[in-house]
Amino acid sequence: MKITSATVYHVKGQGLTPVIVELQTDAGITGLGEAAPSFGCGGSGAAGMIRDLCERFVVSRDARRINAIVAEMIDQAFWLRNPGGIAASALSAIETALWDIKARSLDLPVYDLFGGRLRDNLDYYANGWYFGAKSRAEVISKAEAAVRDGHRGLKMYPLARIRPNGTLRHPDNRFADDRTVVKDAIAFVRDMRAAIGPDVLLMLDLAGGLSHSDTILFCKGIEEYDISFVEEIIDPGDLGAMRQIAPHIQIPIATGERHHLINGFRDLLETRSVGILQPDIGNVGGFAEAFKVAALGEAYGLKVQPHVCASSLGASVGAHLSACIRNFYIQEHFPYWSTIPGYVEVANEPFETCARNGVLPVPEGPGFGVTLNKVVMEKHVVAHLD
Repeated sequence: MKITSATVYHVKGQGLTPVIVELQTDAGITGLGEAAPSFGCGGSGAAGMIRDLCERFVVSRDARRINAIVAEMIDQAFWLRNPGGIAASALSAIETALWDIKARSLDLPVYDLFGGRLRDNLDYYANGWYFGAKSRAEVISKAEAAVRDGHRGLKMYPLARIRPNGTLRHPDNRFADDRTVVKDAIAFVRDMRAAIGPDVLLMLDLAGGLSHSDTILFCKGIEEYDISFVEEIIDPGDLGAMRQIAPHIQIPIATGERHHLINGFRDLLETRSVGILQPDIGNVGGFAEAFKVAALGEAYGLKVQPHVCASSLGASVGAHLSACIRNFYIQEHFPYWSTIPGYVEVANEPFETCARNGVLPVPEGPGFGVTLNKVVMEKHVVAHLD
């Protein structure tokens, strides 16, 4: 089954700007994969790297030989040895699309190629419920509304600043000269817990936004508020800081969305500092690499919560991984993307609408179960290779 062409999309919408590759075969079967830079900067770079890799290593190859294609990309592309985020995300998108093709050719969901699903439904926490809030009071009001909508867990960003347009801005300069930031953030968490009640899971993402000493002070100050985990307490690569800080924090620590390949997790796990791994399938090296990371985490007694901030395609891919790993903890889910003016839905089957009664059903159908809305996507083609 020969790969005959590759199409790269970079969607220019609001909220997300997904980078997606579609591989076509001479058997009439196509596969889809998504790179991680659907948010932040880097989408154009990821799209260009996907194009380069497809041109040199993918088009005209046998789509069934996934391991051979991936191995050659890693060995011969040079920048995929100890890759950065752009290169790793391009590899991830292509590898994911190859698994989609293989599963569709066998009329199976992807998780059946990895031993089958262990669960039919996934517990999840909601992210993005704060879209449009323009003050902390409005953030808390939106959290209360999300709970009324049936969401049983919420993730918040206690250090983020609220822009006038209702979006969030991550911390600048670790707030090094702000003597009130720790106290204000603790109060924000306190007020959030009071608003949503004791039964709703509450997760925090710091995005490495404080100095190491302030991180310890903050985490000590929120211990009484029953926090499920605190995410990215430091910059991803600073393992020395992880060893320094973790012993002072009693809340489970989660990280991993900006780590690449299984090698990038090995040294992290050796710190014995992390409780929850968060590989992003669009960044770690692809679906099989994320599966390996989950297995490695299991050997260290850790839970896995796939990082998902992606289109309906990336969300479905994440759910397939969650379905088939033993140490799955909880799924990240963005149920409110469609409320953002200018948001572009890429799929015919929006994953964001799948939640029922506080859980996400595991996707069924061949491959990842996603087809692109071609009428929408034809406006966002940035490369096509035959």
